[in-house]
Amino acid sequence: MREFLLLIRSEESPKANLSPEQMQQHIEKVGGYLQRLTEEGKMKSAQPLEMEGTMLSYQNGKIIDGPYNETKEIISGYYHLLANDMEEAVAIAKQDPRFEEGIWRVEVRPIKRVEGIN
Repeated sequence: MREFLLLIRSEESPKANLSPEQMQQHIEKVGGYLQRLTEEGKMKSAQPLEMEGTMLSYQNGKIIDGPYNETKEIISGYYHLLANDMEEAVAIAKQDPRFEEGIWRVEVRPIKRVEGIN
């Protein structure tokens, strides 16, 4: 099995405009999806990310805050999955009920294993 990181992307806080009923439905659908993946042994971890953060870069011999992307889209969460290959990881990602809401994008990236790093 290989490890994959799925980066969940959205614009700002997509759940902010949901009614309490819609929020409950969202939690139940996504929670059920994550529970199923955990029971199947495919999910290593998953968490939402806070909306605030910063971008650090190195420029002219020092670390600076920025530059920032020219988009409102942010990474709002992640899934750390196990899958046989990229095809299976993409198939797992396509099952995410967030897509039904039409406001999410998911980036699927294989994790490169380098000896000597954790």
